[in-house]
Amino acid sequence: MKHLYTLVIISVLLILSCNSTRAQIITSEALLSNIESRLSIQKELAGGRSEVIFGVLSETKNRDEELALKFILAYLPLSDMADYSGKYFLENVRMSLKAKTETSWGRIIPEDVFVHFVLPVRVNNENLDNFRTEMYDEIMNRVKNLSMHEAALEINHWCHEKVTYRPSDERTSAPLSTIRCSYGRCGEESTFFVAALRTAGIPARQVYTPRWAHTDDNHAWVEIWVDGDWHFLGACEPSPNLDMGWFAAPSTRTMLVNTRVYGWYEGTESVITSEARFAEINRTGKYTPVKKIFVKVVNENKEIVKDAKVEFQLYNYAEFFPLAKSFTNPEGPASFTTGYGDLMIWANKENFHGYKVARIRNSDTVEIIISDKFADGKFEEYHLVPPDEQPVINTDGKNQKENERRLRQEDSIRNLYMCTFKDSAWSANFINELGINDVTAYRFITKSSGNWKEITSFLKDTKQTSRIDALKLLSVISEKDLRDTRNEILADHLTNALKYKNNFHGNEKIWEDYILSGRISYEMMTAWRKPVYEKMKSELGESSISPDKIINWIKKNIKIDKTANLHSRAPLTPAGVLDLRSADAKSRDIFFAAVCRAFGIPARLNPQTIVPQYLSGTTWKDVSFEPKPLVNEKKGYIKLINAGSFDPKYYINFTIELFREGVYRSLEFEEEKPLSAFPSPLEVPAGQYMLVTGNRKQDGSVLNNIYFFEVTENSTTEVSVRVSDINERQAPTMHIITDDFTVMQTGSDKSVVLSDLTNKLPFVIAIIEPDKEPTKHLMTDLKPVKKELDEWGGTFIFVLKKGSADEKFNSSIFNELPSKSIFVLDDSDKLLNFICAKTGYGKNAELPFVFSADSEGKINYYINGYSIGIGGQLLKTIRK
Repeated sequence: MKHLYTLVIISVLLILSCNSTRAQIITSEALLSNIESRLSIQKELAGGRSEVIFGVLSETKNRDEELALKFILAYLPLSDMADYSGKYFLENVRMSLKAKTETSWGRIIPEDVFVHFVLPVRVNNENLDNFRTEMYDEIMNRVKNLSMHEAALEINHWCHEKVTYRPSDERTSAPLSTIRCSYGRCGEESTFFVAALRTAGIPARQVYTPRWAHTDDNHAWVEIWVDGDWHFLGACEPSPNLDMGWFAAPSTRTMLVNTRVYGWYEGTESVITSEARFAEINRTGKYTPVKKIFVKVVNENKEIVKDAKVEFQLYNYAEFFPLAKSFTNPEGPASFTTGYGDLMIWANKENFHGYKVARIRNSDTVEIIISDKFADGKFEEYHLVPPDEQPVINTDGKNQKENERRLRQEDSIRNLYMCTFKDSAWSANFINELGINDVTAYRFITKSSGNWKEITSFLKDTKQTSRIDALKLLSVISEKDLRDTRNEILADHLTNALKYKNNFHGNEKIWEDYILSGRISYEMMTAWRKPVYEKMKSELGESSISPDKIINWIKKNIKIDKTANLHSRAPLTPAGVLDLRSADAKSRDIFFAAVCRAFGIPARLNPQTIVPQYLSGTTWKDVSFEPKPLVNEKKGYIKLINAGSFDPKYYINFTIELFREGVYRSLEFEEEKPLSAFPSPLEVPAGQYMLVTGNRKQDGSVLNNIYFFEVTENSTTEVSVRVSDINERQAPTMHIITDDFTVMQTGSDKSVVLSDLTNKLPFVIAIIEPDKEPTKHLMTDLKPVKKELDEWGGTFIFVLKKGSADEKFNSSIFNELPSKSIFVLDDSDKLLNFICAKTGYGKNAELPFVFSADSEGKINYYINGYSIGIGGQLLKTIRK
C-alpha cells in the first residue's frame, strides 16, 4: 500500500512537471505553425542583423516566454527589425507576462486577445521606447485592488494627468515623449493610452476613422477588452463609464472605423485586409448601421476584369481619400462594408481605369467600366452626402459630477508640471548669457516644452563659434523635433554638416535646408549622419562621390519590400536601412537624401510629388529607382483662374491630383494656401490631372466638382477653379436679449450682465468644454481668420459649460484668438439651455455650440458639435 501511495505521488508530480512546461500563452496549432514559418522568412530578411534580433531566443527562461517572444519577432515590420534589438522585445515580453500573472484579470483574458492586444509594443507608427519598463510600477500601483473595469477607467485618469489634446504634425511621438511635452494629437493620445492599458495587462487597441464623412478631419480613440467584450473610450478624456465620449454621436456618421491587429489573425471579426504581419479589422458596425457593397469591374466590351484594384474613396480635405482597397477575383466582385453615405469608387488595372459615385443607401452592386482613355476637359458635379446621425444610447454616467471634479484636479496636476517649462523671459536670459546676439532665439527653448534641458544643453555644449549655426539647425527642423530630440542627435547633425558650409558661400539657405537639417520627411530624427557617412564611404570608395554613384549603389544593394513595413508605416532610419539592406520605397528615398546630405550633396523629397531629388547647379533633379519614373521629369505649367465668388484654399476647397499608377493623388501644397497665393503659372510635372473642388454645407454634405485636364511639356494649361456657392438655410428668426443673462468672468468673483460685455456691438458666443477636443479644434479654426475677425470688431464670448472648469480657469492655454475675446462662467447653463431650446436641439446638444448675432441680438448663424472650419464659416456669415 505504501509503495502504491509513493507511485501515485510520483505520477502527480510528473503530471504537474509536464504541465509547467506546456505552452500556456499560445496553444493554437495553426498560429504556432505560422509563427515558425514566419520566423524563417524574418531571419533571412534580417540578413546581418539576424543575430541581434533572433539570438536572444536562447535567453528565454521558460516556454511561455519563448513563445511570446517568437510571436513578436515573427511579425516584426521592417522598421522594428532595422532599428531595435531582440533584447528590447524580450524585456517588453517579460513585462507583459508579469502583468498577466500579477493582475486578477490576467488569467481570464483569452489567448488570442492577449497575444494580439497585450503583447505587442507597437500601436501605430510611433518610434518605440521604454514606456512599459519605466511606467510599469507607477501604473500598477494606480490600479491596485481595482476590477478590470475600474482599472481601465482609472488608467484613463492617469493618462489625463499626463497629457491633453493639442494638434501637431503627422509623425506620431512615442508615449514617453508625449508625457514629456504633456500634449499630443488624438493619434498620439490614443497610442499613449493603449500603451498604458497594455502595460497593465489590459487588452487595448487604437481605432480610427481615417476620415470623417461629415467634416474635414479624422479621429482616433481606443477600444478596451473588459470582461469579455470590446468597449470604447476617448484617450486622455476620462469618462464616468465605458462606452462614453464626445465622439459617440459623430461616430454614427462614419463610413469606416478600423483597427490593426499585430500578427497572423485567425479571429472572427470582419477583416478588411489580411497581410503576413498584420490584419486590418472593420469595426464600423459597432458604431453605425452598415451595408456591404459589391463592385464589378468590366472592360468596354462588358467582359469581367479579374485582379482589378478597387479603391473606396471618401471626399475629405478636398480630395478623394482611399478608405480601403480590394481586388476583383474569379470567385466574385470586390466588396466593402461601410456606412450609409456616398463614396467615389475607383477601379484600375495597370493604366485602365474608371470610376463611379456610389450612393450606398441606394446601392447593392456597382458596375465600373475601365478603359485607357483620358477624359480631357470632362467636368462633373456631385452632391456628396454623409450618413445621418443616429441616436446614441447614453451609458450610465451617475458619477458625472465626481468625474468632472477629478478632471479639474488632473488639469491642475498637469499644469503644475507644465509650469516647469521655461518661459520667454528665462529663455531670453539664457540665450543672452551664451552670448548669442539673436533676439528671437528664445523661441526654440519655449517651444521645446519638457525637452528644454536637451535643447539648452545642445546650445551650451556647442562651441561659441558655431552657436549661430546651432540655431540655424533648430530653425529648420520641426516643432515636434524640438520637443523630443536629444542633445547628442542634434550635435551629430551640426558637427558633421559644418565641414560643408564653406561650399555654399552666398547660398547658405541651401546648406541649412538640404545639408544641415536632419529632417527629411516625417521620420523620427536620429543620429544617422556619422554612421551613414563612415559606412557609405567604405562602400563607395575614396574617390569622388556623386549622386549617380549613390543611386547605383542603392539600386544594387537595397532590396525593396512592398509589404514588410505596411503594419508599422514608420520609416526606417537611414542607419537602419544601411544595416538591414532592405526597406520600403519611402524609407529608401529618405535614405538616398540622407546619404547625399552626409556627403555634402543637397537633397530632399520634392515637396509636391514626394519624389527624391538632388541639386545639380541650380536645378533639382528627380531620382527614379524604378525602370519607369512614377512622376514625369518633364515640366509644364498650370494657370489657375478663380471662377468662384471667394478665394478658395488648398485642402479646404480644392486640390490638384496627378495621375500615377492608375489613380489620382494630390500634389502636396501648403494646407489652407489661398488660390490667390499660388504662382501664375504654377510649374508641375507634365501629365494627366484631376482638379477636385468642394464646399461643405453645415449638414456635412459637400457640393463637389471634378475636372480632368492635361499638362504637356513646356506648355501652359488654363484651369478654372469652380467652387460651388452654398445657399445655406438661414438661421430661424431668433433673438437673444443679452440683458437677461448674468455670467461671471474667469479670474473674478464678480457677476456681469451679458449686455455689458457685448457693448451693443455684434458678437459671437461659443459655449465650450475647454479640455475637450472639439473645443480645441474650434479655437484652432479661429487662428487663420483672426486678422479678419479683429477687423470686424465684434466681441467673442467663450462660455464655460457648467462643471467643465472653475473660476481659476486659465484662458492663456488658448492663444491667437480674436482680440476681443472674453471667457466667462455660466454655472446655471442658462445660455446653453436657451440656445438649445431655440434651435430645437434639446438638453443633450453636442458642444461646442457657437452662434453669432448682430448688435440688436438677432441670431444669424449657429452650429454645434464637432466640426472643422467653423472660423471660416463665421467669417462668411459676418461678411454677408
